[in-house]
Amino acid sequence: MNFSKDSDNGGEVTPIFIAYRGGCSFVKKIRNMEKIGAAVGFIIDDTAEDVTNVVMTDDGTGGGIRIPSMLIGKTDGRKLLDFLRRSTSQEKKQTVVAASF
Repeated sequence: MNFSKDSDNGGEVTPIFIAYRGGCSFVKKIRNMEKIGAAVGFIIDDTAEDVTNVVMTDDGTGGGIRIPSMLIGKTDGRKLLDFLRRSTSQEKKQTVVAASF
């Protein structure tokens, strides 16, 4: 996925979206992220479990989803959110640029 500026999005960088697990299927969460313009979707586990063996399964309605997505553990999710909360706009912009290489 290219995180460069997108002329279809007014020249803005397409966002990465983060949601907590639970409440609905993985597919529904990612589809909703895609519908609002996400380039990448992260789902943070809502329990302190090892997500290595958790599979984000298709509930039968996942056809056509085009954005990459992944489940990350609760601890790593907390680190990511903490970074985003304390980062300046410039730091966030540099993070997105670094992710595009």
